[in-house]
Amino acid sequence: MTCAQMGGPAECNFVVTGETAEEMAKNGGEHVMQSHPDIAEQMKNMTPEQNAQWMADFQPKFDAAPEM
Repeated sequence: MTCAQMGGPAECNFVVTGETAEEMAKNGGEHVMQSHPDIAEQMKNMTPEQNAQWMADFQPKFDAAPEM
């Protein structure tokens, strides 16, 4: 799954990998922190509720993604 598919900038085709949705979120977050400082700042300001909602929205996308 690409950074863009996970909610990053539309032009970012960095491939994020992980065995679980949680691992994908962690790996994607690390990429964002290094490559997209504006989005990283938004992520840092997310409330626990917003983070939980992001994970709830992401889980079906992870489940539907083809295995890499």
